Amino acid sequence: MRRVAISLVAASCALALPAAAQADPFLPPSGKVFWGGQGGYTARHIAYFGAQSGKRPAVFNYFISWRASSSDMHWLGFRLEDAIAQNARPMLSVSPNGTGLTPRSIARGEGDRFLVALNRLIAEKNAVTYVRPLSEMNNGNNSYSAYRLNGRPRGAAYTTAQFKQAWRRMALILRGGDVAGINARLGRLKLPAAETAASTLPQPPVALAWVPLTFGNPELARNHPRHWWPGSAYVDWVGTTWYSPFKATRAMHRFYSHGSWRRKPFMFAEWGVWGREDPGFVRQFFGFLKGHRRVRMAVYFQSAALKREFRLSAHPRSRSALRQAVRWRRLIGP
Repeated sequence: MRRVAISLVAASCALALPAAAQADPFLPPSGKVFWGGQGGYTARHIAYFGAQSGKRPAVFNYFISWRASSSDMHWLGFRLEDAIAQNARPMLSVSPNGTGLTPRSIARGEGDRFLVALNRLIAEKNAVTYVRPLSEMNNGNNSYSAYRLNGRPRGAAYTTAQFKQAWRRMALILRGGDVAGINARLGRLKLPAAETAASTLPQPPVALAWVPLTFGNPELARNHPRHWWPGSAYVDWVGTTWYSPFKATRAMHRFYSHGSWRRKPFMFAEWGVWGREDPGFVRQFFGFLKGHRRVRMAVYFQSAALKREFRLSAHPRSRSALRQAVRWRRLIGP
């Protein structure tokens, strides 16, 4: 009887676990680091990045809005196909800016139509896709951040608690599976059921990247990333952004080593030279990569619109340093 009781307890505990237990981060081969880029929205832009940086990207990022119309999904399908045609895994940096959605409304299911559509689109294309939703959530420049740049709270719909609930909902729906099971888990989180008539959602090759600033903007203790952490089961990758005007390696190392996420694979979802030439920063960045073995992805930022202050072609000395650096044998393309 005692064994039966133990088995029943174990089974009930397993049922209580989030669906994220089956998540896959889709890592590069052992010991390797994926090279990635961004800048533009066509297959030609992906090839251009490879030519400029000196290595074809294994990952290519698109910035997209939280919109679920058939035309939006049709357009996004072409972007995924462009990346696939270039042998690059797509990354989708998803923002609700301009949609009126808040962390609370996403947690309550008002963004479910998009999540369900994205789940199905990734499954349809059947290509490993990294989804990076609500990135830099502790940056007051973003409409979904809990704090304005002056440090004042944005309000009850934007708290870190609401963000964490929104993130958990995103993870459960994007990873898919039996909808009754998803709804049971949402219920345990005190969240509404998924807004879908389907009984099952596809389980696509998707991985979720949680990407805050290393401390916060504004730099307040209550804006530290730890207050935004939704829990290990709901996150596949941890990452951040790093640019040449902000060279503090010590702050980067502290974030990388934080106890809550030190077992997660790490990515630089954006990094690069911003503004004036800085080949020294390129060398500094690769020094950090080589000394921190959990970093498994580095995505160079040229901005979505290839703005001059970020574009590699506008920084020939930094570009030259980068072309030397990407020869590192652990850094891989497609």
